[in-house]
Amino acid sequence: MNKKASFDMIVNLFRLLFTIVVFVSIVFLTRAFIQQKIDIFEAESKLLAHRIVLSNDINYIDMDTGRTYTGIIDLQKFASEDFEKNILNSIYYGKINSEASAKITLKYNDEGKAVEVEKFYNKELYNEKKVLIEAKLIGAGAARKLDTSFYVLVKDNNNLKEGVLNIDAILPNQ
Repeated sequence: MNKKASFDMIVNLFRLLFTIVVFVSIVFLTRAFIQQKIDIFEAESKLLAHRIVLSNDINYIDMDTGRTYTGIIDLQKFASEDFEKNILNSIYYGKINSEASAKITLKYNDEGKAVEVEKFYNKELYNEKKVLIEAKLIGAGAARKLDTSFYVLVKDNNNLKEGVLNIDAILPNQ
């Protein structure tokens, strides 16, 4: 009887050890397939780019009807000195915008010459975060950049020209 009890104890220990191994295996497998962090950088940067493209501060607005023509860039608005102030006020991320920045480049042909107009959304932050990107830093505190291009029409007085609006959005890593 004593030998039978010791044999049952050994079998129970093996059962317990097997149960622990199965439990630990299940935990490791579920952790391997469950994503711990959701990366929303691409969605955030595309949202910023679309907010810039759809902003009333760069699009042509018909004075008679008040209609905004998205995709038709008003060159007078885009080339104005108050562009950055206007676009910062229209796309509002909080009192101190320390999150989003972008370089907005409009390229079009004017009488056979290639013209490129460059503007910024939050220029100081863009220059600050651009250094982090060039240094190829990763992790929290660093930043990432996403380039988005849109085919647009450029309205210069009463002339419409084909162009490309390129937005380089820089956002910090979370």
